[in-house]
Amino acid sequence: MEKEIKQEIFKALDRFRGRHPIRDTKLIELIVKTQGTDRLNNMLADEKLLKMLTNHYSFVAPTYILNFIYDIANNIRPKNHFDPRLTASSPLVHRKFEGAVGICQNQQDNELIRAIFLENPVQIIFGDPLIKIDEIKDNFDLITCFPPFGMRKERAEINRQVITEDYGTLILLKSASLLTEKGLGVYLMPNSFLFNQKTKDTVRSFGLSIDAVFAIPSGTFLPQTAMPANLIVISKQPKESTFVAEITQDERNQKTILENYAKRRDGKLLQLGAFVNIDQFTSFQALVSEREMQEMVKRMGFEPVRLSEIALEINALKTDNPDEVNHLPNTVYLPRVGNSPAVATPSTMKIKPKNYFQISLDSEKANASFVANYFNSPIGRKLRESLEVGAVIPSISKTSLSNCVLHLPDLNTQAELVELDSRIEQFSIRLDELKRSLWKQPKNRKVIAKELRSINQEGKLEHWIDTLPFPVSSILWRYYTTKDNSKKVEHLFHFFEGFSEFLSMIMLSAYVQDKEFYKHECQKWIDTDEKFKDWYLRANFGSWNVLTSRLSKATRQYLSDKDMKDMKEQCKNLYGQPSDEFLEMLTNKGIVNVLLEVADLRNKWKGHGGITSEEECKQRAAILEQKLNEIRKFIGDGFEETKMLSPTTSTYEDGIFYFNAKELVGARTPFNEISIQSLIPLDKKKLYLAHSNQSKPVELLPFIKYLESSDACYFYMSIESKGVRWVSYHFDKDPEITQPADNDLLNAFEFLKPQG
Repeated sequence: MEKEIKQEIFKALDRFRGRHPIRDTKLIELIVKTQGTDRLNNMLADEKLLKMLTNHYSFVAPTYILNFIYDIANNIRPKNHFDPRLTASSPLVHRKFEGAVGICQNQQDNELIRAIFLENPVQIIFGDPLIKIDEIKDNFDLITCFPPFGMRKERAEINRQVITEDYGTLILLKSASLLTEKGLGVYLMPNSFLFNQKTKDTVRSFGLSIDAVFAIPSGTFLPQTAMPANLIVISKQPKESTFVAEITQDERNQKTILENYAKRRDGKLLQLGAFVNIDQFTSFQALVSEREMQEMVKRMGFEPVRLSEIALEINALKTDNPDEVNHLPNTVYLPRVGNSPAVATPSTMKIKPKNYFQISLDSEKANASFVANYFNSPIGRKLRESLEVGAVIPSISKTSLSNCVLHLPDLNTQAELVELDSRIEQFSIRLDELKRSLWKQPKNRKVIAKELRSINQEGKLEHWIDTLPFPVSSILWRYYTTKDNSKKVEHLFHFFEGFSEFLSMIMLSAYVQDKEFYKHECQKWIDTDEKFKDWYLRANFGSWNVLTSRLSKATRQYLSDKDMKDMKEQCKNLYGQPSDEFLEMLTNKGIVNVLLEVADLRNKWKGHGGITSEEECKQRAAILEQKLNEIRKFIGDGFEETKMLSPTTSTYEDGIFYFNAKELVGARTPFNEISIQSLIPLDKKKLYLAHSNQSKPVELLPFIKYLESSDACYFYMSIESKGVRWVSYHFDKDPEITQPADNDLLNAFEFLKPQG
């Protein structure tokens, strides 16, 4: 239905192209969803009205957010409703409420509301909310408002107090004073509202409490902003704790969250609700990072200690020059912004010193080298994430750093771990020396071989293969178990091509979860050149490499580009909040470079023609094995916390799906069966990527097929006259199959086309 509505809207707008710009159609779509399709024809027939609708500049909230607000309203059955900053996308105008009053500041919104919502008896007051609120004498059971984001701070007098806050917070403070004693205010606010303790204290000083915070994922309001936001519920009833949860489009989850909120109980998963101390709460994602960190801590088994208890002093450095840093003994330098490594000496800093905290540690309690490595470990990165605040450039404050909790062993264990780390580093250095020596003095190769003999490289390769997802692991196992060099070459080529398709599938699968995001961003990876049209009908190594390269580059930009800070959380959410190692693997330029080099080698060797001698096969196998070593280095342990799953059975209880699933990891069957908790339903006919300690597996697009009956894996190759051609690189019994194209695959092809 939604697709048909969009098509009808665009068809009508084609008549007006060139006469006025069309910004977007979100507001029209929202009106049709909330008011019914009868409104559509009336809007499409009025060019002036269409012009206003397609150039509307206020946030347009998705209908699931409006419906969530209405569900909150249903619980209190309000006798009247107030919106201090009324727009054409406000909850107040999209559903009839008794005693509805709104202050409209924008003339265009005023005209739109009066023209479209004829049957909604809203009393509209035109003017500046901060002035007009003072003229309202009534109190309200329900207040809803979508204040503007990112406006400068202003001074305003509220309840005889002079307050300095951003414009949206001032509207919240001033309007919430009109709540009845049992009323609720629901405000759409950015994360920055929760960062500042002074703001929370001001809310409390006005006799108000933050009753609930419902986090809205980053990217919900694209293309206006990718900034994360929250529905802040304000009450005049004092509350000892605040209910927090994350709302999504899933109606089941919303129902469970509302039940938990109404009954003042924790959900069985954090996303379904938890009660927190609002003074210690900065964002839902920080809370998630903190809980994940607690799970990791359990595995470590070390004792908790507050940083202030082991630090002699914590200072923010001011200089740009590492040589000007007054280095103190037993000191750690921790970046205030970004994810650069913590270091123990100024000379090893990766960014300017002014971006670091200098943490001088008590030598009887902590070892600086250990603490620096702790901050760089997965648990340390989660800790740093949980400390970051800031809407534009997240950073760590001195206060939050001082109060943070680390988990450290005793000093002797710290020293032992540092020594072991040093030995590993020395070993790595020695291997580099041996490699240089090998090519400087090839005559010494026997001596070098003797030194290396104690290292069981083959066993280590076997272990690494067993950690990879089944589609690629099964190919490498074929390579590993053969001694025939020509077969080795064949299997390694299959691995590199299959791995490129596998990476493309993972990244595409993440981004297509948010259709609006995909439509807005896909020009970064989908080629619009006419000569590449329908390339996927005859997909090959080169075309998968191009797609993998572009997707990897886009992901790298979302995660690290200074101009795209708001995209970082959106990107991580779409990938299912994986480990840093997984994202580093996906965005590693080295992997793409190796894939491109291997594709060139294949084209070169295929073009050579003729029969390949055994010696030539041996040389080619050696070259490809070198490329395998390179890509192994880049993949590392990227899949350690990420598993590929094939669901089998499930149950549903208290908003959570409990699944049994085959863990498609390694090349050897039968596969391990595990149980997982999920906030979303899983289809047993599909494959998923699940990350440790996360509850939203990512559904994989059907470019790879797993047949449970034979434990065989097939890669999509092409569309043939008789159907879809699938190829298995490990299953000799049926290395190729042809099947009719199903709807899932055809729908996946739509994402490989330029989006209108």
